[in-house]
Amino acid sequence: MTRILFILVEVAVAVAVWRLGDKARKQQLTARSAALLASACAVLLMLLIVTDWPLTDWPSPEINKFWDEHSTVTGTLHSILLLGVGLLSYEAGQLREQERLDESVTAAGLGGIVDHLVDAEVGLAFLSSPEPPDAHGWAWSPGKPLQWLRQGRERLSRNAADRTGDPRTWVVALPATNDPEWRKELVDQCIRRLLVALRDWTPLIASSRNGTRVLVAIAELRKDLVELEAHLGEDADVVEPLLVSLRARARLLAYFLELKSGADPLRPEVLDRFDPLPMTPGSVEWAADPSGRDLFGADWTKDLQAAIEALTRVS
Repeated sequence: MTRILFILVEVAVAVAVWRLGDKARKQQLTARSAALLASACAVLLMLLIVTDWPLTDWPSPEINKFWDEHSTVTGTLHSILLLGVGLLSYEAGQLREQERLDESVTAAGLGGIVDHLVDAEVGLAFLSSPEPPDAHGWAWSPGKPLQWLRQGRERLSRNAADRTGDPRTWVVALPATNDPEWRKELVDQCIRRLLVALRDWTPLIASSRNGTRVLVAIAELRKDLVELEAHLGEDADVVEPLLVSLRARARLLAYFLELKSGADPLRPEVLDRFDPLPMTPGSVEWAADPSGRDLFGADWTKDLQAAIEALTRVS
């Protein structure tokens, strides 16, 4: 019975090490997790060697005697743990290289997504005017989503001497308009602009965990834009807070992803302040749904909070 138990233990340990190595090979573990597991195998191996050392009785003679009497078990465990150390250490190195590659590719994709977010906020900012964008000198057209913002883009520079042409400098409001349909068309273009971002950049950044989280964040923003479109024309006390939140989230994500893309300095059209949005560090949330606010990992959550504090700092 004891021999059968030992055999089962050996098989269980061998299967566990093999499964961990297989998970690492399939990139189901992070490089850090694989390295920690390799370290755990190394610690167990060293502990086994020390307790089986013939020149000492540490930690007790009984344990030394047990290993002496079960040399086959000892040898098998030695081999399994040594295999675990080698296999998991190798896979940790491979995963680390893959994560570096994923982060580099993701950074390039994040830079492309920033343009879509900037355009979406500019489109939302035009809702605070009683007249459509063409009344402000923009070549407003109902064709491709927000493509008309490519002309005269220098007007969106945060360093421009005259920023009155940038609708993001306007206070959020929903004044009466003679034709409310242009507002719905504008929000629809913002929605489609985000859908284009999801379509174009998913193949590039979905290979990394952080890239996938960014895609989810954009999908959450798109979902709430649909809600805004449905509420247009209703009580301004209901719609305006939603508009403020959406503009703040679009600006936050644009600034945050620009930093994550490694851009230095930031592109001129990426704003580095929340002004004139009435935002404080405690009032900014990237997701309207509380269940979605913990999507980002610990490192990105910390960086996101730093971005919020930077955007809300007093000039």
